[in-house]
Amino acid sequence: MNDGTGEKRDIHRRKLRKITELSLGIPIIAICLLVSPLLNSFTKSDGQTEFAFVMIYIFGVWGALILMAFIMSRLLSSGADKR
Repeated sequence: MNDGTGEKRDIHRRKLRKITELSLGIPIIAICLLVSPLLNSFTKSDGQTEFAFVMIYIFGVWGALILMAFIMSRLLSSGADKR
């Protein structure tokens, strides 16, 4: 009757499921953060778009998304190793 180990295993599975669900949100976050500046830079009629700022923003967001994906993969792989 190892109810303690069963509960720990269930808690661990819930944590892995939450991390997996959170990692599925990365593409949605990427779409929301990247589409707006791209649309604004091409649809402004006054011609005052700072293209350099838009490029810095896009590559900064891209780097942050890569970092988020790396952290999620580390969390998921460490959770898989404990099984």
